[in-house]
Amino acid sequence: MIVVIVVVVLLCSLRWKRQGSMNNSVEPQNETTTSYVSGNNAHRDSFPLHQLESRQFTYEELKMITNNFQRVLGQGGFGYVYDGFLEDGTQVAVKLRSHSSSQGFKEFLAEAHILTRIHHKNLVTMIGYCKDGEYMALVYEYMSEGTLHEHLEGSKHNGGCSSWRQRLRIALESAQGLEYLHKGCDPPIIHRDVKATNILLNARLEARIADFGLSKPFIGGNDYVSTTTLVGTPEYVDPEYHATMQLTAKSDVYSFGVVLLELVTGKPAVVREAAPISISH
Repeated sequence: MIVVIVVVVLLCSLRWKRQGSMNNSVEPQNETTTSYVSGNNAHRDSFPLHQLESRQFTYEELKMITNNFQRVLGQGGFGYVYDGFLEDGTQVAVKLRSHSSSQGFKEFLAEAHILTRIHHKNLVTMIGYCKDGEYMALVYEYMSEGTLHEHLEGSKHNGGCSSWRQRLRIALESAQGLEYLHKGCDPPIIHRDVKATNILLNARLEARIADFGLSKPFIGGNDYVSTTTLVGTPEYVDPEYHATMQLTAKSDVYSFGVVLLELVTGKPAVVREAAPISISH
């Protein structure tokens, strides 16, 4: 369903664009996460860190592969993301938890377990993790073109993603990753923070959904989860979820719709002109 919506919206927008040319028309509070997904299985368990299938790094190893955290790639609610290289020369991204971060061990553990047990070409790949005393970090594949947000605003070196063909492919690949979470996992996983800064692009502009610290699986066959705390990025949050506090797959689809509007218009989620206004409005 998500893929169909992407195709319809972007093809319609492309048609509008062509017609226009012919006419010369001009971070949130966090909840406790208690369940984790393992491929097609979910378990209510503490999942000790040593059971993770990815490589475990020490803090000293992270200092070595990042050259003492020299180059910052970005920053999120968890902390800074640093550029690094493994022993074999593989370039990686290291997300190190800041001591001042509001996101704690539960969010770190949730993301680590989800990414070690689900695999899809349009989800970011986790290479390893670090839990060394007070230091916590996740090590990912390196995505050289950064976030979709950076790409659309033109802050990357190639000046932005202007091709409609590129935008359509990014939309489709992001939709496929999201649809895998909703349809391919058992139980389904709701991302809860779909936005342009959580869609990463590699050198070939292939899209990967990232940042699963707030993700939540459905348990017991229900098609919604009642929550006590609203999480997500305000301009992307589904109004229905905001009103009812009942989380469904539609909540992610709404957020993804905002991303589609960004792809179509090239505008950010909140247009800050004379008066800030949501792109969805």
